[in-house]
Amino acid sequence: MTRGFASRRLGVVHFFYGPALLSALLLGAATVLPVFGQATHPAADNSGDFGPYVVQHQETLAPFFSKNAGDFFRQAMPALLSVAGWVVFVSMVAGWGLDVLMSRAYAFFYAPALAHWKRAILYATGSLFLSFLYAALTGLVLVLLSGAAQAQILIPLAALGLLLVAVVAQIVWILYLFRTDLGISSVFYLALVIVHGVASFLITQPILGSRASPDITNFVDRVITPRLQAEAQATRQQLATVSGGRDSAQSKVTECQDEITQAESEQANLRREIEQKKNSDIYTLAQLLKARAQGDLATARQGLAGFGARFPGSPLAALARAQLSAVEAQITAADVQRKQQEADDARAEAAARADLLAKAAKGTAPLSEMRHALIGKSRAQVKDLLGPPSDTASDQWNYGQRMILNPLTGEQTGLSVYFNEGIVQTVDYHRGAY
Repeated sequence: MTRGFASRRLGVVHFFYGPALLSALLLGAATVLPVFGQATHPAADNSGDFGPYVVQHQETLAPFFSKNAGDFFRQAMPALLSVAGWVVFVSMVAGWGLDVLMSRAYAFFYAPALAHWKRAILYATGSLFLSFLYAALTGLVLVLLSGAAQAQILIPLAALGLLLVAVVAQIVWILYLFRTDLGISSVFYLALVIVHGVASFLITQPILGSRASPDITNFVDRVITPRLQAEAQATRQQLATVSGGRDSAQSKVTECQDEITQAESEQANLRREIEQKKNSDIYTLAQLLKARAQGDLATARQGLAGFGARFPGSPLAALARAQLSAVEAQITAADVQRKQQEADDARAEAAARADLLAKAAKGTAPLSEMRHALIGKSRAQVKDLLGPPSDTASDQWNYGQRMILNPLTGEQTGLSVYFNEGIVQTVDYHRGAY
């Protein structure tokens, strides 16, 4: 089981994380190797060590490794399998010895009747065979699935399934040989896992130093460095293209900004010219004549009266004075006409009032005329027209004298006036006591 655990540690656990751990393996190896052959910083004229450069620029190179992780994973598979194979082999041999010793001690405490070296060797050999079978199946799965479209997902899933089967097989093997209960057997297996994990870690370091360094160096020189150099060259070309486009765009922006500045200057000059024309004598006189034509005689007279003081020496001053005289004559005529109209209206109103009162005195006033004459009037105005009422209520005045004629019945009635907030709202027949 220990050999199986060692193989899972380096052969499966690295592949379980796929391309991300491939990059991590390269970075880890860079700290172990003093020099990566000829693999150097592609932008540094082939001088310096590539390994330290990768370690110092992990964040910068992260997008490069993420983009090419799939290709690196597939191309690094043979080298990784080779390194993993050596780790598995050495781990299995060392683990076999650990299994013999630990199983002998385990049987001494929990199965004294079976505590002999023959059974310990039998257990270690059987566990070794199960681990070897698991490692072989795992390697076969890696080879078969490495070219699949979803290898990064399928390989971890398959390895996990095989790992579960291997764990169950190892515990069953312990139960079969030593006859201990399931809990004690599981604890013993966990102890084996921990011990062999430490052993695998100690074994991994020298193997990586002796076997991984040449393989990783060759992989970096053959695969990563050329692609990184091509990536750097492409990036420089893109930067050159972008810089040219940026300079062109900046030039166009500058031209557009100059055009905008010129347009703003022209607009400012145009506004000044407009303001100057608005303040000229001819424009002012035209506006005053327009006001006169629209009937705004007061504005026209005020502007024409101050035209001479505003524009002294203007050749239009005489025309302005003539227009002022015409406007004043027009205002005077309008005042006379208004007063005449007011007098005519007053006479017409007085005649209509006298006619209505005459009809009311005869008892022949139509209700429609009374409504027209009274609705909207105040109490004082009603009293001034008809005199005091015969009787009153809160919002009603009654006139008992027969002043209204009902055209439908020929009956003569009095008048009821209804107020709302002191203003007549309606008028109706009044049939009270006469």
